[in-house]
Amino acid sequence: MTMPQQPHSGNAFSNTPPSQPQPWAGADGQPSMAPPTGPAPTGGTKDSRVRLIAAGAAVLSVLLIGVVGYAVWDRYVREDSGVAACKAMSEGRQPDGSEDAGEDAKLTEAQYREARKVFEDSRHEKIREHGTALMDIVWQVDQMNDDEALGALAFMGPLGTHMTGLQTACADQGVILNLNQD
Repeated sequence: MTMPQQPHSGNAFSNTPPSQPQPWAGADGQPSMAPPTGPAPTGGTKDSRVRLIAAGAAVLSVLLIGVVGYAVWDRYVREDSGVAACKAMSEGRQPDGSEDAGEDAKLTEAQYREARKVFEDSRHEKIREHGTALMDIVWQVDQMNDDEALGALAFMGPLGTHMTGLQTACADQGVILNLNQD
């Protein structure tokens, strides 16, 4: 009578997995430890930490490139609004680029604010200073009625100062501006 064979750990016919690594018989029949054949164990938290750091570095890199790109575009590629106003005025147009309506046309508040903002947004300090001051003087004189015409004489000194200052500031940026023409 043969006894049924009891399954034991490591038997190829066994239904129970081995609890300990089983020796592997090499070609010479001697047991040795087989190299692991399954996937290598992962570091778990170490790998996820490395991935998180890499993702954070990638996000920071993209942000840095974006900021530097915008700064380069704003500083060197995009034309300064004050320089654009100088060019428009040298071509006989309004600082905002619109056509000149002539000497007798009254300046509206919206036109004044728009022309002043063009100079106000300039990166160049002297264009900003003299352009905004000149627009303020033109607005004040333009708002005077005919009875106050002699009051405009009080603005002649500042008007001359800011006109020549704006001409110099525009010339510093390569734009020749003649504000004394008819």
